[in-house]
Amino acid sequence: MGYSRYNLYFGDLHCHSNLSLCGVCAGRDLSERDAYVHVSLIDEYRELSGTDPAESVDRLYEFARDEAGLDFAAVTDHDFSMTDEVWALIRRKASEWYSPGRFVTLSAYEWTSAAYGHRNVYFLTDDGPLLRCVDYGRSPIQERGRSPRELWNALERHGAPAITVPHHPPITQFPVDWSFHDPRFDRVVEVVSLWGVFEYYGNPFECVTSDVLPRRHALDALERGYKLGFVGGSDSHDCRPGARTYAVVVRNAREGARLNSLSRGFTRYFFNNPLSPYLTAVYAEELTREAVFEALRSRRCYAVVGARIRLELEIDGRLMGEEVVVDDPEHRPTVRVSAEGEGELDRVELVKNGRVVFRRLCKGRAVEFEWVDEGEVERGYNYYYVRAFQRDGARAWSSPVWVTYRNLGRLEARVEGGALVLRNVGLSSLKRVRIAAVRRSAVERREPDALRRQPVGAFVWVERLVDAVMLRLRFKGEEPTNFRGSLRLRGFEGYTVSTVNFTVVKYGGDLVADDYRGSLEWDITTSSHLNPLDAASVKGLDVLVKVDPFSSAEAVVEVWVDGRLDPRRTFLGERPVAEVPFTVRLSEPECWLEPLTAVALLPPGSEIKLLLPHRVRGVLAYPAATGYFGPRARLIRLGPLRS
Repeated sequence: MGYSRYNLYFGDLHCHSNLSLCGVCAGRDLSERDAYVHVSLIDEYRELSGTDPAESVDRLYEFARDEAGLDFAAVTDHDFSMTDEVWALIRRKASEWYSPGRFVTLSAYEWTSAAYGHRNVYFLTDDGPLLRCVDYGRSPIQERGRSPRELWNALERHGAPAITVPHHPPITQFPVDWSFHDPRFDRVVEVVSLWGVFEYYGNPFECVTSDVLPRRHALDALERGYKLGFVGGSDSHDCRPGARTYAVVVRNAREGARLNSLSRGFTRYFFNNPLSPYLTAVYAEELTREAVFEALRSRRCYAVVGARIRLELEIDGRLMGEEVVVDDPEHRPTVRVSAEGEGELDRVELVKNGRVVFRRLCKGRAVEFEWVDEGEVERGYNYYYVRAFQRDGARAWSSPVWVTYRNLGRLEARVEGGALVLRNVGLSSLKRVRIAAVRRSAVERREPDALRRQPVGAFVWVERLVDAVMLRLRFKGEEPTNFRGSLRLRGFEGYTVSTVNFTVVKYGGDLVADDYRGSLEWDITTSSHLNPLDAASVKGLDVLVKVDPFSSAEAVVEVWVDGRLDPRRTFLGERPVAEVPFTVRLSEPECWLEPLTAVALLPPGSEIKLLLPHRVRGVLAYPAATGYFGPRARLIRLGPLRS
């Protein structure tokens, strides 16, 4: 039946009232604020100035339902400044404005952690608990507070059905820490709001009202293997969800704010993402809380901005948010897409695993097509989503459909009479399988003592795994010390980047830039003390590099310490480097491997039999499996390996 069994509804799940300290709805006295009020609303702001903040909740819901014509909305005021009485008021208002078949509300709040990122918490019923990131009266800028894991554990203990939604994940003012994820609660991610678009790093509508970090966007979360749908929300603070214009523009950056050399944008006033309004679309059986909540939890939803575009994505009969599980490696998914705009469509793009694999240029307001993915299966985990663009800039992002291949090529090993037998027990062929005797263990994990001994410096070391390398960079200074530099990777198959102890601040903190093709730059200051969370004397980057263990790989590193190239304070392992820039060897197969054989194609069920050289303690095969995220190596230990 596909989408025909559902109705399509639009709403705004991310709205603030004057119950938030940063609310600027009519009723807030703005006479002491550095702000601009839209000319059409000046009289309203004058008349309502100083009224009870609780009244703004009613005005918000009224505007959403009667002016913007939304089907659902949620008030998500900040948790840390919310008393228990205010939380009771928000839940009561959600109950009062809920009208099944006409208008749906959800009791919700914004869990406002600066250290771990912001997540909105939505409840199916009106008896959900208020679980603050810090105790009431404390500031999340003053202390790290509770972690997302503590939030989820508390929600689980309470038992109230809940969804948590991370939003504006890459902005440096409060970046989402993606090392925390719970698929029971994190079902969707907000990819567009008045802050900008957060689909991928460097997109045309990237946030300019804060610095941004790479490897924190929605696409990066998908590449971690997280199964997240897409939603949109205004994050409005003017009680006008669904509006195309903004009531108030407020000061964004303080006077005298300093910028990082890698800042991509800056604005003194909070000029919103020029695309608006920012909404979530859900396919639900009816306009009730239960149906809308179920659609969000099932990821049968998508994000829109600028227009209420109708969008459908279906793969092998599965709808957006669902998963296709495949045992046949020869299976080729059939993708069906349908889009209908309020205005003329420009194009529709199909994204697979972060890359556009098909594009349909459009003429008119509607398009429908099918496409079969004939590409080779390179990994078990795959996701597809669609983005549709109108000629006026409005756009929509579907939630993904996941296609998971099971039982792809995989080697099993056994020893028979002094020979090693490798058998492909998977259902797909393994290509270019190379096998080598292992002279010594490639696994090395050790932090250099120099990092502890030296008071100031840049420290680089490598921790080697079988088919990956962790390249760690640490920058140390007990006093404010600036470290700028670059990294160029060569011979890699893929990589990810994690930040260590970066400053959580809107502008002027620590930044790294990443072209996702092997080039990084950074501008980091230790002991900068820009806020109470910024106290670290050691900061840095962790770069996890996927390598072919039979091929060489290296990194060229350049570090400037307080504006100087200083080899004496730049360490590779335990020793200062001879010069800057310097080269770090990441993969050195000649140092630990002795090639034995290579097989161009190893079909399912076939075997390789190797007579092992005398005193061989281990054998490495690559690729030994087509894994969840791609080819994997296998180290077969036949005895103790020397380091």
